[in-house]
Amino acid sequence: MLRLRITLPSMSLLRPVEIAAALPTRFNAGAEPCRTVWALHCAMSNGDFFFDRLDVSSLVDRERTAIVAPSMGNGYFINSCYEQQADCLQEIFLTLQERLSLSPRREDNLVAGVSMGAFGALRWALTSENFGGAAAISGVFDCRVPLDERLRGNRAQRALHAAFSSTMRRMLLDEDGATRPEADFERLLPRAAGDLDIAFYCGRQDYLSLPQTLHMERLCRRLGRPAALCLTDGEHDDRYWKDALRDAVTAYFRKRNDARGE
Repeated sequence: MLRLRITLPSMSLLRPVEIAAALPTRFNAGAEPCRTVWALHCAMSNGDFFFDRLDVSSLVDRERTAIVAPSMGNGYFINSCYEQQADCLQEIFLTLQERLSLSPRREDNLVAGVSMGAFGALRWALTSENFGGAAAISGVFDCRVPLDERLRGNRAQRALHAAFSSTMRRMLLDEDGATRPEADFERLLPRAAGDLDIAFYCGRQDYLSLPQTLHMERLCRRLGRPAALCLTDGEHDDRYWKDALRDAVTAYFRKRNDARGE
């Protein structure tokens, strides 16, 4: 594995953006372009989160895939009056595809996100033609979804909700309290390519994300966009995310390998 730390002077944000990345050891100038996992971090974190806490390095050579994880702060990976983060993601995608010889084929690109990053990953997949799949892990997608009452009995999850609910509302709702069109998945889901693989992952004891995940899976079905729902034991924490991300990457590329007869 070749580990990289990239500083991209972003024209979208008018500031440098730090990107954590890794390439499989077979990478060289004459190699076939790499298939890639584009990873979006949770709140209060950055791209290093995937390497330092979720051990994605173990996936790079095993799955023969590159990992790209930009550091974008707590902006929900969406354009806002604060920053044009959605535009920056697309800028990163196009720039690194060219500079690192990453495959441009949709089926070779998976976007995966954790918690806040799950929102960003799903939204990015639905608003671009970059990806063959999107894996949303422990996502928080919609301010209107009622809370699970069991959240009140989990100190850590309750604290996270208290700390970030106001940030989420500021980023995703307009001044009248309605969901902004660019954050409304009921509008976004019908726009996506028909062959986009969507998968939701959540721990059964994750009372912060569980009602959100179930709501999104039902919304996908109602809009005729079936999505895989993967529920296993786990909370809103690194231990669950490490296993879920590994499962998501393995499942997606195994499906693609089977389709190619590899």
